Amino acid sequence: MAAQRAGVSAWPEQWRWDDGRVDAYRARGLTGVVVEEITVGGVRESGVLLPMRQPPRWQGVVFLLMGLVFLSVAGLLLVEAIVIAEWMLIGGVALFVGIGGVALAAAYRGLIDRRDVVPGLVITPTRVVRRGGGGELLTVAWADIAEIRPYVRDTGSAKWHNMFGIEVRDPDAFWRAAGRRRGGRASRVRAGAEVVVVWDTVMLMNPLIAYHLLRHYLAHPDQRPHICRSVRGSS
Repeated sequence: MAAQRAGVSAWPEQWRWDDGRVDAYRARGLTGVVVEEITVGGVRESGVLLPMRQPPRWQGVVFLLMGLVFLSVAGLLLVEAIVIAEWMLIGGVALFVGIGGVALAAAYRGLIDRRDVVPGLVITPTRVVRRGGGGELLTVAWADIAEIRPYVRDTGSAKWHNMFGIEVRDPDAFWRAAGRRRGGRASRVRAGAEVVVVWDTVMLMNPLIAYHLLRHYLAHPDQRPHICRSVRGSS
């Protein structure tokens, strides 16, 4: 088993391994990997798309129902506050309205604002861009990246995911510069230096290849100008 594992594209020691994962990764290969033009902050560059799956629509439905439930609770609390003149309840009203609004915004992105884009990571000579399912962009300059960290996350019921995170040197400075409302709603509540998280199951391509590409170009800045040329040459 150790010999078989050794031939699987430098499987990170931090990742969990089984035959099903190996076969699934190999079957994906370079599915969906293309060179494209991307514009962020007025700067246009060629980049390599490491594609991910669109979030399933059922998630949008769940967020829609959650939003409606929280807004309904807020309405009931408001009525109660008015009827019994208990104005301390207004704080609860504001809380439930806020949560409901966030859930409805997530529902909008999942059900309505699904543009004709493929989510994923776009790596360019100067940066890594995380593109969400609704087309929202989060940019991380190579110079800000401290580590591409692999790990396993257990989700319960014997389910687990191999993951890697893009960690930055100064998370507070990163979020101040990026703006917490631009693609950072999920990341901003994450503790530590991790600003982008990648699950193996959301990758259309082999997640091992994505992981090693990022690590390679992080470690070899002199090769970043040739990112697109290398991918074109391998296609």
